[in-house]
Amino acid sequence: MKTFLIVDDSHEKILFLRAMLKRADWKGEILEAMTTEDAKAMIDAHPEISAAFVDYYIPSGNGPVIIAYLKAKNPQARIALVSSGDSAKNSEEAKTAGAETVICTGYESDVVEDQLLTLLREWML
Repeated sequence: MKTFLIVDDSHEKILFLRAMLKRADWKGEILEAMTTEDAKAMIDAHPEISAAFVDYYIPSGNGPVIIAYLKAKNPQARIALVSSGDSAKNSEEAKTAGAETVICTGYESDVVEDQLLTLLREWML
């Protein structure tokens, strides 16, 4: 069973990302964290996490810190930075930390949904 981690400080965005996982027919446990500390605790408790959506702006830290932490625990984990910001600096930090892609949720909702669903289908192959 695959375990998926969603890290975001917005409850609404977590619900949206959960809905995307459901639409993509993700099979496995879905974990959530809203702070850097909660995300690290979740990663420590579930080293089998195989994929994650991580926001850039997280209380008491940032997405790249969480991405690097997960990659250190599970180098095979598939990680995407999913953030409303479209900063080249933030994208570069996330990729340097271990994210394989960046999806900006600030674009039109149908574009964002298509990007997320395409990515999830690739990850499930």
